[in-house]
Amino acid sequence: MHHHYFIGIKAPASIEDPVKLYRDKYGLSNIYKVIPHVDDLHITLLFIGALPEQKVEPLQESLAALADNHSDFALTIDGLSYFGSPKGPRVVYMSVQPSQELDALQQAVAAIGADQLGIEPDNRFTPHITIAKKRKVNGESPIQKETCTPVPFHVNGFSLFRIHPSRTPKYEAVKNFPFK
Repeated sequence: MHHHYFIGIKAPASIEDPVKLYRDKYGLSNIYKVIPHVDDLHITLLFIGALPEQKVEPLQESLAALADNHSDFALTIDGLSYFGSPKGPRVVYMSVQPSQELDALQQAVAAIGADQLGIEPDNRFTPHITIAKKRKVNGESPIQKETCTPVPFHVNGFSLFRIHPSRTPKYEAVKNFPFK
């Protein structure tokens, strides 16, 4: 059996308070099946899925080379948003201000995924930190898009995460790729 992986940026601990505020305000744990553990909050750069073990090391080598060519940059979490209908979104997330550095990093990671793993690039990259997903109730549960007090943080690398569906937290950083 192959483990499942993704490449992402761990969210800062400073996001914990705004996440709790929105989860409580909208009663998200009553509406959604999946409420990610605070240690699992992240920005996905590329979802990989099942990956044969023999492809992990070459992927890590390419990601390390990529990290060597990137510099630290700043990001800012700036609000609450969602994917889907405002009457009952399928995913609720913390939004991230647009960043050319983040977009360039994501495109470079996607290129490695395409070259080495045959993953088709997705041009709809919307940087976000999921705080609730997979609705468990029918009917309307409106969510408002909101801005919050900006939460700036420093991105000094990214990680290859292995997914453990039956554990909490679910995501294990098997390799970190610090920027030079």
